[in-house]
Amino acid sequence: MLKRSVSLFILLLSLCFQVHASTENTLVVAYGDHDSMPYAIEEHDKLSAGIIKDISTELAAYLDINIEYRKIPRQRLERYLESDQIHVVLISNPKWLKNHDKLQWSDVLFNEQDLIVVRADNDKTYNSIEDLKGITIGTIRGYHYSTLQPYFKEKYFVRYDVSNLEVNFIRLSLDRIDALVDADILINYYLKDSDKFQKFRILPFSVSKHEIKAAISPNAPISLARFNQALSQLKSQGVIEAILEKYQVNKIKSPITNE
Repeated sequence: MLKRSVSLFILLLSLCFQVHASTENTLVVAYGDHDSMPYAIEEHDKLSAGIIKDISTELAAYLDINIEYRKIPRQRLERYLESDQIHVVLISNPKWLKNHDKLQWSDVLFNEQDLIVVRADNDKTYNSIEDLKGITIGTIRGYHYSTLQPYFKEKYFVRYDVSNLEVNFIRLSLDRIDALVDADILINYYLKDSDKFQKFRILPFSVSKHEIKAAISPNAPISLARFNQALSQLKSQGVIEAILEKYQVNKIKSPITNE
């Protein structure tokens, strides 16, 4: 009886060590509905492809670490990162998270810019943010638009939140909103279909430009130095550029091409 108890104890202890080791070697990468295609592409409610998955897979191979993907609402990202419930938000920027000073930040992955889209049959002239006075702009719930925020606050134009870019495009096509704002990478991917492209017009100015960095939790299972080392290797080998090219995010020229 004593032998059996000791054996059972050893087995349980071994299992505990295995679970702990597995947890220590697993990087939890978060994504959500706010990460429109091609950032995140789902199949049967699981992340199956996209820029987030492709870059994470390459990083994991270099770091020799397992990856777990967890779908998290935009509003919970800050809290989950700070408490180490998730370890990495790949598509981020310090300006977007209120608790940015409590997190670790990677080197730059790539750059993006926010653009405004209107319907093609909208014949009004818009050359700057000031020209948007009085319109309703489709935005992403929980997202902070630093350049537009003062205008929203003063009701210069109206913010209307939805969960993702596709919903905004549908609402714009139905004339429920006057315009939408989102990242050029996401807009270009959505409009790569020529039929869609003909129905909309990208305005000829940039709302804001961002350096995309990974937000990393305080006690992630990999150090910031190792993460940046892996990222540097991927960039120098052209892997990041190849992933962006894979999803044809630069096939449609953004209106700001010389900045």
